[in-house]
Amino acid sequence: MEAQTLTYIFVGLSFALYIGIAIASRAKSTNDFYVAGKGVNPVANGMATAADWMSAASFLSMAGLIAFLGRDGSVYLMGWTRWICPFSSAPGSIFKKIR
Repeated sequence: MEAQTLTYIFVGLSFALYIGIAIASRAKSTNDFYVAGKGVNPVANGMATAADWMSAASFLSMAGLIAFLGRDGSVYLMGWTRWICPFSSAPGSIFKKIR
């Protein structure tokens, strides 16, 4: 079998698995979808939403920086990764101790 055929099969199976998981874990109502059945504290929900937006913005900006600057932009990516990983994992351990 050729590599391209194997690639198509792998990608197709990956999509099928993803769609299967999405169907199996579907929210039953809009209340479940938007506010997790009111089981999440509003402050924690807001912090999670803000973290998603900031993460997406920073990843997209890094991709744009590398696209614009080429190989020189990878220096910014390495520095960003060096500092974002410890700072993003530290609040998790702090909040575990609070609960």
